[in-house]
This record gives sequence, C-alpha cells and structure tokens, in this order.
Amino acid sequence: MEKEERKKFNKEFLDFYLFSSIPSTRLGLIVNMLLFVFFAVINEFLLPNAEETRYFIRFGIILPFFVIYIVIMSIRKLRPLLSVLFIILNVLLSVAIFIVGYTSRTTGSGYQYYFAWVMLMTIGLYTFFRLRFIVLISLGVLQFIAYLLACILNHSFQENLDIAVNDLFFVIGIGILGFFIAYTFQNLTKLNFLHQKTLDTQYKRVLAEYNEKAAMEEELRIAAEQKGIMLKEIHHRVKNNLAIVISMLSLQMRKVQDPELKRIISDIEVRIRSMALIHEHLYRSENLDRIRLHEYLDALTTTVISSFSSPRFLLEKDFQPLEVSIETALPVGLITNELLTNAFKYAFPENHEGTITARLVHTQNTVTLSIADNGIGLPENFHVDDQQTLGMFIIKLLVEQLNGTMKVENTGGTSVTIDFPFVPIRKLFNK
Repeated sequence: MEKEERKKFNKEFLDFYLFSSIPSTRLGLIVNMLLFVFFAVINEFLLPNAEETRYFIRFGIILPFFVIYIVIMSIRKLRPLLSVLFIILNVLLSVAIFIVGYTSRTTGSGYQYYFAWVMLMTIGLYTFFRLRFIVLISLGVLQFIAYLLACILNHSFQENLDIAVNDLFFVIGIGILGFFIAYTFQNLTKLNFLHQKTLDTQYKRVLAEYNEKAAMEEELRIAAEQKGIMLKEIHHRVKNNLAIVISMLSLQMRKVQDPELKRIISDIEVRIRSMALIHEHLYRSENLDRIRLHEYLDALTTTVISSFSSPRFLLEKDFQPLEVSIETALPVGLITNELLTNAFKYAFPENHEGTITARLVHTQNTVTLSIADNGIGLPENFHVDDQQTLGMFIIKLLVEQLNGTMKVENTGGTSVTIDFPFVPIRKLFNK
C-alpha cells in the first residue's frame, strides 16, 4: 500500500513539475527564437558575405524545433503526450547536433562557435524541460554522444587536438553544471510540491471541519427557530387556557350568592390574570427567554387597578427598565398582585382617599420592589410571621423562591419592600 501511495505521489509530482513549467518554458523558447532571428538579421546586414554569417545561419536548424515545442505546449489536448513528444524532439535535436557538426569543416570560419552552440542546447535541455530526471540525464548524454561522434567523424581531434579537447572540456563542464541545476531545481520543486500538498490536505481538512461546523450551526439555528415557534405556541395556548379558566370563574361568580365565596373567586381570578399576562408578553416578545419586567408590571398594575376602579385611589408607578427570565418575572408579578390587591382592599376603608405607589429599582446585583400607600396603616399588633392568610402565605413563599427578603413598615401608611438578587438570564437557545 505504501509503495502504491509513493508511486501515485511521484506521478502527481511529475505531472505538476511538467505542466507548471509550460508558461515559463514557452516564454523562454520564444525569447531565444527571437534572439536568434535578431542576431541572424544583424549579421546579414553587417556582414552579408562573411563565411561566419553563413555558418551562423546553419544553427537555425533548431528554429523548427522551437516552433514545434511552442505549438505542442499551446495545444491542451496534447498535454497527456507532452513528455513523449519532448523526448522525441530532443532525440531529433541530438541528431541535428550531429548533422551540423559532421557536415562542418573544422578549418572553416565559424566552426569555432559550434561547441558554444552545443553548450546552449545542453543548458537549454536542463533548464527548459521538466522531465523525469533519469530521462533528462539520458537526453543530455545523447546530446554529448552526438557532439563527440560529430567531432570524431569530422576529424576535429586529428586536425586540431588542443582546441578540440578544450571545446570538449567546456561541453562536458556545461553538461555537469546543467545536471546540478536540474537536480537542485527538481528537488526544490519537489519540496515545494510536498509542502503545497500538505497545505492542501490541511486546508481541505479545515474546510471540511468548517463546513461540518457550519452545517451543525445551521441545524442548531433551524432547531432554535422551530423551538421558538413551539414555545410561542405553548405560551399562546397557556394564555388561552388561562383565559378559559378566568371566563369559567367569572361565570361561576355570577351564580354565587355568598359574598365571601365571591371574594375568594375574585382573588383567584386576579392571580390567574397576572400569570396569563406573563404568557401574553412572552408570546408577543421576540426573545422567548426573557421578559421586560417593567412593561409587564406596568400592564399588571393597570389590570389590577381596573378591578378596583374607584376615583378614591391614585396609583403612581415608577418601574426602571429591566429584563429578567420568566422564573423571576412570575413570582414578582404574583407578589405585586397580592400587595396591590391588599392595598386597594384594606388601606382606604369607607370614603378614605389616598395614593398607592409601586416602584421597581435595581442595581448591578440587587432588585428592589416596593408597594407603599398612605392609607390607615396596619394594626399595632400586626406581625408578618403571625399572618395565616392565603395572600400573605403566597407572598412569603414567593419571596423565599426569589431568595429575597421582605421588610414591612407601618409609618404614615403601609410600605412593603422586597429585595432579591438579580439573576442573569440563562440563554436557552440562539435565535
């Protein structure tokens, strides 16, 4: 399995190595071709009859190869065959090197440039063509053999041994230099390819994780929306059910003749209304995990005072803006309902007139609810712990539920102050 993976990696690298070089190779060949044409034209104008110029033109045998190279690199359909075509063309180029050398007179003008031309072909092979390294070395060796064979057959070594040996040295030297250039460049490219592949793998992994996280967040968002709709529906149904209970109590109260029983039913009805009002606010709210306590208390006090409509009472309200959870709002509403109801019932007997004040203030850690009146006040022997009425029992129970404290003052009327800690809203879900 490891062998197969290594084989696959090498194939991917060679494809990358070959195809990524196409733009620069094509540009390099075009520039070299234009340079050759430029120098050929200059020589023709400056030295039209020089034997060197005619010999220089013989090097133009490479121009068709350049044109073919450029054409096959520009045709995408030939890219799967690019390596094979490059090998064939370089083999033919080696044949051209042999032909130019074999058909040249070593004593003729211009032959001294032959070895330099071969050097250019050799360095061009190692620079431009990103083939498999063993193939590249084989083509380089083939070019050297073509040059050496041409020098032997055209009698370079017999006619001028010193120059032939020096030329051979430079050809060998440039071949070795090209070999190390190609080797170094291929290793650097392979290292870069490996890093890029690693980065691609990590990027794909991160992208997959991101997509998975995005999908999960989308599922959570949809679930939250569905939960929000469901909670709205629940609050709506609870409100409607409580409204039905209130209607049933009202119908029952009409049939009851006993005043005490009517009072009890009326008290229950008001308490249920305070609970129904919470569900009404939550149903209409955008945030189902919180309720604006000041708005709720404002609506609640208006509902309570409407049950005791009398020109003798004046209700003053001062509620600071505050958002709390339903776990806090419900007991606060019930406590407010009980205290206001008691004030309306007992603070102003017969024809007494007066004012009831309801306040809600808060600091960073504490919330204070106070209901005060300037009525007749409480009896002298009144003590909160001694009271056994249902209303007072409910108030004490709800204050304990809020982890709060209650303080009752009986000066110039009655004042009840309840302090309880502010509990930050625990977010149940995100919309």
